[in-house]
Amino acid sequence: MSNLLRRVIDLGNGPAKQRLGFLPDEGFSDRARKGTLLAAVEDERLLGYVLYDLPRRSITIRHLCVDIEARGRGVAKRLIESLASRHEHRQQIDLWCRDDYELAEMWMALGFRAQGNRPGRSKEGHTLTAWIFELEDPSYPTLFDDRQTERAIAALDHNVFLDLHLDVSQRAQARESQYLLEDWVADDVELCVTDEVFREIYNHPNPQERALEHAWANQYRKISKPDDNWEDLLDEVAGLAPKAGKADHRHLARAVAAGADYLVSRDSGLLDAAEALEDALGLAILPPAALIARLDKERSDDPYQPVALAGTEFKQLSPTAEMHEEVLSILLNNADGERRSELANRLRPIFADRNHAVQIVQAADGRIVGGFARCIIDKRLEVSLIRVVTQHGSMALARQLVFAQRKHAADLRLGEVRITDPHPSKGIQEALKNEHFEENGDIWTSFVKVGLANIAEIDLQHPSPMTPTEYEDRYWPVKIVGAGVPCYLVPIKLPFAEELGLTEQNLLPRQQGLGLDREHVYYRKIKNDRGIAPGARIFWYVSGNPPAQRRGSIRAVSQVAEVVRGRPRTLHARFERFGTYSVEQVLECAEGTGEVMAIRFINTELLERPIDLDELNKMWGEAGEQFLAPLSPALIDERMFCLIYQRSSGYAH
Repeated sequence: MSNLLRRVIDLGNGPAKQRLGFLPDEGFSDRARKGTLLAAVEDERLLGYVLYDLPRRSITIRHLCVDIEARGRGVAKRLIESLASRHEHRQQIDLWCRDDYELAEMWMALGFRAQGNRPGRSKEGHTLTAWIFELEDPSYPTLFDDRQTERAIAALDHNVFLDLHLDVSQRAQARESQYLLEDWVADDVELCVTDEVFREIYNHPNPQERALEHAWANQYRKISKPDDNWEDLLDEVAGLAPKAGKADHRHLARAVAAGADYLVSRDSGLLDAAEALEDALGLAILPPAALIARLDKERSDDPYQPVALAGTEFKQLSPTAEMHEEVLSILLNNADGERRSELANRLRPIFADRNHAVQIVQAADGRIVGGFARCIIDKRLEVSLIRVVTQHGSMALARQLVFAQRKHAADLRLGEVRITDPHPSKGIQEALKNEHFEENGDIWTSFVKVGLANIAEIDLQHPSPMTPTEYEDRYWPVKIVGAGVPCYLVPIKLPFAEELGLTEQNLLPRQQGLGLDREHVYYRKIKNDRGIAPGARIFWYVSGNPPAQRRGSIRAVSQVAEVVRGRPRTLHARFERFGTYSVEQVLECAEGTGEVMAIRFINTELLERPIDLDELNKMWGEAGEQFLAPLSPALIDERMFCLIYQRSSGYAH
């Protein structure tokens, strides 16, 4: 840890901590590594700092702190200006601040405006105001809109529950639990109780203290349900955590059955088995400080983390009869109230039906991490089971599994994908939303269109107004013509093409059936970009590299989602979750200019018939032109785009 970082942490943990709240040292270090911690220094003296995250297209301030002796000198203003300059392509800077801190005049002086307010979700319920500093389009969803999302659920065990209400001086271990009551924590997770807390309260021998604990417990949402069948989980829980007591087994089983994301506990018997329990049951058991650290990391990280899959070998295969019980146990969705007998009754005919394709996804160590079952009914692909096991990287895997269903339907020329699983895992549900599936009761539906479609033949108003680019994203792999969508040839060297999945040597090869990553980032020099912008299409021209590939060729087509110019380390930190380029490789792209271009691309289609240099020369020659292998992005007209796509894509004929 650098001396400057240590001083920043000390400043944040000084008198300002009362307003900033608790943040683990790891939270400061993570931001420093990602480049989202700025310090103001004068003659080696730390004047202040701003610590922030980059969710979606915003800049969200978590800490803005100025040393007491440096206040009144414009330090906060310079930090905000530096923040805005560093991320000028973001839409806004935003934050929440408690009204009782009486900082409204300061925020307005810094250029922020109040966007809205709400009661704090901590025990005290302080009013919070959302403050917005607009950088670009003010119509972009604000922090005030964005934070109205459903919070995670954390079930409290009895001891941690008592920590939150008894005098800290009487319970030394309670101090770390008290941090759970801070507004920023309560904004991301809801503290709840199960019936096991009431059971333990009932067993208290002192009637006065028992009544007091009942009053405290009634302040929380009670998540146990009469028919949640938590008893069915007791044997499995006891087997996974043999050192824990029966009360702890009951508490964990109730939390899982109630759909909690976390169980907050200091019990060593449960914590020793936490990894195995989370793998098997999808619920994390954490002590209070560890929960705070995880919540803080999730605030700064995008839940979609393809890098978590990098270097991991997955296999997609049909389960043998001997694996059926294991599949049943691992893919059971306890958190959604699914009974083991219910899933068994659904799986039994699926396993026996030859028309159903049942596939599981195994990690390199043999663990089952996901699976699905599908069949064809009336020219649609019906997916009756689709699950992923909750773990690091599961969101990326869920996105790939869901997209793989759309791709399979496109490969078979089926126009519809219907998910009929009544209990898809939480990650799958998020992936379905991201992949534009429409929810109707227990059924999720997506429509698939292939080939080239003229803009005059499609309806851009249904189910909601869309641009041509949004239409292509929703109904992939269709390509719209006649709408003026620009298309570029972008050169890429073979090693990078392989890393980005633009050849057969991709992260999850097609023969394993999982398809391509949903998103990637490509870095290049900032000069000669030819105006490439979001919404454009990219034909990837992979340059030759003997002996693997002696001639250049067009091998894939993608859609541009975002183009960002900035400093290499800043952009690498921002897109680190894609995990393809090292910071050294990004720095090389800068070539002394101090800036690079990052192109985030999605919806990649590997072309069934790559078009090599000889054929490209012939095609351009037939058009009375000369083909020049591109050294930088080269804009091509729509007529040539259609010709290339029709000759190379398996979806165009």
